[in-house]
Formats: sequence, C-alpha cells, structure tokens
Amino acid sequence: MKIAVVTDSSANLSAQTAAEYKITVVNDPIMFGNHVYHENVDINADQFYRLLKVEKDIPTISQISMSEMQVVFDTLKAAGYDQVLVIGLSSGISGYVNNLKTYAPSVKGMQVSVFDSRTACAGTGNMVKLAAAMALAGYGMTEILTQLTQLRTMTKTVFIVNSMRHLVKNGRIYNNSSLAGTMVLRNKPIITFNDHGKIQLLGKERTLKNAQQAVQEEFDRFVIKTQLPVRLDIISANDTDIVEDWASELRYQFPAVRVKTGEIGPLMGVLTGEHALGMIWSLDWQPLLANLPAPLPAVEQVPESEK
Repeated sequence: MKIAVVTDSSANLSAQTAAEYKITVVNDPIMFGNHVYHENVDINADQFYRLLKVEKDIPTISQISMSEMQVVFDTLKAAGYDQVLVIGLSSGISGYVNNLKTYAPSVKGMQVSVFDSRTACAGTGNMVKLAAAMALAGYGMTEILTQLTQLRTMTKTVFIVNSMRHLVKNGRIYNNSSLAGTMVLRNKPIITFNDHGKIQLLGKERTLKNAQQAVQEEFDRFVIKTQLPVRLDIISANDTDIVEDWASELRYQFPAVRVKTGEIGPLMGVLTGEHALGMIWSLDWQPLLANLPAPLPAVEQVPESEK
C-alpha cells in the first residue's frame, strides 16, 4: 500500500514543504477577462495583487480540469502509488471537489479518495500536511480520513475584507440578503466558511481594529474551551506588515498557541480582494499526529520539521 497526497495550489504550501512531505500540488487557474493564469506558474501573489490594481475587470475563479487530474494520476501510478488522496479547496466555492468525486471511479489501476476541506489557504494546508505525514508514517486511508475529519471539524476560517464586491461578482457568498448595508457603508465585513463550506457574512465592524478585536474574541473562546494544542495561522492579501504585527501581538497574548503567518494566494484573493486579513485556527496537527498509536508497519519516517 502506497498512498499519494494531492492538493491544489490554493492551500498555499511552499515548494519546500511539498517536497519534504511528498505532496503533489496542482495549480489552480484564475481568469482576468479571457486571459487564464495558473497560480504559482505564470502568476504569483505579488504579481496578482499588482494586476488587481490595474485591471478594470474583477478576476474570476476557474477549475482544474479532469484531464489535467488524469495526467497527475497516471504519473503517480507510474511512480508506484496504488492509492491517491486528493484534499481540495472547499466545494462551497469551487466545483472541483465534486467533479473529482464523480470522476474518481473512472480512474483505472488505483483507488482515488477525495476529501473536501470546506475551507481554503492554511486551513486546507494543515489538513494536507497531516494527511501527508500520516501517509509517510504508514497509516492507512481509513485512519487518515478519520483524523482529517476531526481536524476539519475543529478548523475555523475567518476573513476581514475591504469589500464584498469580489465575492458578489463571483457568486460565492451564501445568503445575499444578509449583505444589506454592507456594500455601501464604509465598514469591514467579516466572512467565514459555514459547516457546508460556503462563505457567509459573519458580521461587520466600522474599523479594521474593531474587526480584528471581534475575530480575536471568537478565537479566545475557542482556546478557552479546547483542551488540545491549538495552531493559529494569520494570513493577508498583500499586507505583510499588518500580519506580522498582529501575529506578534497574538503570540504574546496566547503563549501556548503555535502562531504562523502566511499569505492569501491568487485564487482566494480573487474572492477577498486586496488588503484582506485572515485568521485560521484549529487543533495543531503535529501534536495530533504525535499522539496517535503507531501504525503497523511504519514505512517511512515523517519529516521532523515543518517549513
């Protein structure tokens, strides 16, 4: 039994992490008008946000094709894998996962399992790293999916955005009736993924500082009631300084929490627009893995460091 782990580029994994954990990353397409770019191939985050400033049209999300996925499966089969686990961007904002679930039974010579992260960015990335680490350690597909489901249940993703324009343009906001006043007033909408992986309005505040405080208070409630180690990812759409300052503040206030920083890549940036902030909290997947019973037999040592 040899399990390959595949994800899409919206998980924002570094090339080093993907290589270290033997994760296959398929690059998401996005569209500016009729021009298609592929995330991290012909457009990176810096280029995307620069383009966002000068293009008059709001970009849109496209989908990875099943023919492209078949090439991935053929390559993995040739490399000796007999099982593949694909962990994808939330089905609430992309049809990729559901299309893949329909396509998977037609893949010959290997078993393809598909897991809906119901989130994006580091939320998906943490699930991918847990799955890849478990696969390297010799756990079976059932054990991996069980732990992924637990981690997904304990993952919360919240974004503070400047405007709902991008979400509305892309048709990716659940319950549009809740937007009354949000589109016209100068405030900071707070959005989240619901239990079905759809994006919905969580609240709104008049200033960024008030919005950060509101999100932080919800995180504080999570930390208080959670007995297991917690991980927090602070991410931004082209606002590195704000992210680093907020992360430093949170490390001081929550010394027991592992706080990481990162970016909102092009695909999710299509929906959030520039200058969005994200706060993603969950169980810390590394202690979760360390506390699992050892698999029999273990096939390969898990990398000791997360880059």
